[in-house]
Amino acid sequence: MKRITESKTSDFFVGQNEILFTRSKDSVTEFFAFDNSWLVKQVDHNYFALSTVGENYEKIEEQLFSQVQNFKKTEGLNGETFFCNYQMGTIHGFDKKGERILEWKPNVGLGHAIYDIKFQTPDYLWLAFPTGHTITQVSISQRKEIFRIGNYTYNDITDPLNYPESIFIRDNFLPIPNMGNGELLEVNLVNKELSLKDTFESPLWQYEETPIGTFTLTNTGIYLVEQP
Repeated sequence: MKRITESKTSDFFVGQNEILFTRSKDSVTEFFAFDNSWLVKQVDHNYFALSTVGENYEKIEEQLFSQVQNFKKTEGLNGETFFCNYQMGTIHGFDKKGERILEWKPNVGLGHAIYDIKFQTPDYLWLAFPTGHTITQVSISQRKEIFRIGNYTYNDITDPLNYPESIFIRDNFLPIPNMGNGELLEVNLVNKELSLKDTFESPLWQYEETPIGTFTLTNTGIYLVEQP
């Protein structure tokens, strides 16, 4: 594996053929990006937001009442985007013009915070509840839970999920990084079977396959696992 950053960062965001992330320094957010040259450069908020959200980011930020780096984002159909902040728990949806199409606080999770969201065609969102050791699939149109792995526990029951901080969808598979034990699990979205895909020595905060490579985020930084 190739180490890209020298320390843990925020979760990374995927732009157009580049990876972006943030760091807080003296209560100020700093923005960074790198492409397949693997050279990390500092950028500004405008660059970050344009790269991760698009030209309507200012209109969306006005409706979110906060900057986009404070939200997890997933892309839907026809230019739609969905956002969620773990402190608020409300899912916000926008069309390609930045007009609001959804404002929904799912009645799931039993008080645990949503740390990540991912859209699945045609009408689903997957939500990650790391403190509850649970991921769940909800229907946007029906506004209800369809499927889940875990039981939103407040106990130390961490099998099979162990602090799933983030999620990612590839074709018909949902990789789930287990921050608590370094395991990378995977759900087959066709039959909903769960299997072990890989194991890492460090806590695994994020795993994502992108146009410039497969990356992980651990306690010691962002790593390139495999090039396309």
